[in-house]
Amino acid sequence: MASVMVRRDGRGRCEMRKKEMRISDLSQFDGSSWYSQGLTAVCVAVNGPVAAKQEDYRKCVVSVQVTHASRIPPAGGADRLCVIQKQEQQRREDGEIGQFLTSIVEAIVRLERFPRCVLQVHVTVLFNDGSLLAVATNGLMCALLDAGVPCRTTVAAVCLLACSTDGNDQKNSSTEQVSSTPVLLLDPTLAEEESDEVSSHAIGTFVVANPSSCGGGTNCVLASKVHVRPQSSLGACRLHVNDLNSMVGLAGKAVETLFTFFRNCNTPLE
Repeated sequence: MASVMVRRDGRGRCEMRKKEMRISDLSQFDGSSWYSQGLTAVCVAVNGPVAAKQEDYRKCVVSVQVTHASRIPPAGGADRLCVIQKQEQQRREDGEIGQFLTSIVEAIVRLERFPRCVLQVHVTVLFNDGSLLAVATNGLMCALLDAGVPCRTTVAAVCLLACSTDGNDQKNSSTEQVSSTPVLLLDPTLAEEESDEVSSHAIGTFVVANPSSCGGGTNCVLASKVHVRPQSSLGACRLHVNDLNSMVGLAGKAVETLFTFFRNCNTPLE
């Protein structure tokens, strides 16, 4: 008998958290946006493209900087090593987010129109409660539109978590573990990403282009990042191609609500 899965915050497995957005709050920048999903919130500011001295005159350089509004407090004694490790991990994660966002900007912005220029993007993480990469991508897109930067298309991003709710039973049966189909959770929280309560074993962020710019298709995935966790309770269970196709299909349907939300907020999408 199939059961309906209810998450800790009361959402169904295919429900997104409440979304909020503000644009043009930072007047000192060419464009800015404040965007949140649930408790996860980012502030993105865009400057440029502006003229800059550089060797390559044929292209525009993209610079993405990721910072946190609240920093890890320093500590002494025995806790100092732990704090240093946390700071290094945060810098590494911020660098990965910056590289991902840079690739998105290079894919959607018409950089060839601005040779010998630089496009600066500042991303400030106000609070992280899961799905940070998707939230940062959505905030980035809104800031680019607010700045009037010419783009080939507009994008929206969603985060999906592949998990199993009966990890204990699957630990006792290797046959069930191999043949099990993971449950997909849309827009996971930080607790769902890090906790073994749902036995998470893969998390993916999918950036989908506006269907109107790709022939009206529903699965116009521009970029994706999938991380499989071998140390989870489903470590022996591989993520099959069918599972990835299911994630892509759900992402294509989920971004429709984001594009509708952007339109309702008077953010131009064409």
